[in-house]
Amino acid sequence: MKKLLTIAIVAAAVVAVPLALAQNAGQPAPQQGDQANPAQAEADAKAKRRAQANAEMKANGQQAPQREEEEEEARKKR
Repeated sequence: MKKLLTIAIVAAAVVAVPLALAQNAGQPAPQQGDQANPAQAEADAKAKRRAQANAEMKANGQQAPQREEEEEEARKKR
């Protein structure tokens, strides 16, 4: 019985590995860190700084400034 279970597990692995590799064959490998896309990393950092500044202004009871021009510019770049 133990031998049959081992054979079944090995057979499942033999079938599953090529299927998993075939599914991922056409997809590019994801890059990590700032090297993935420098422009995106810069935009993310800018958004974080802006969100932090807005949160601080709200905490102090001030209204956050409008950033419509920058948002339109960002939309045009996309």
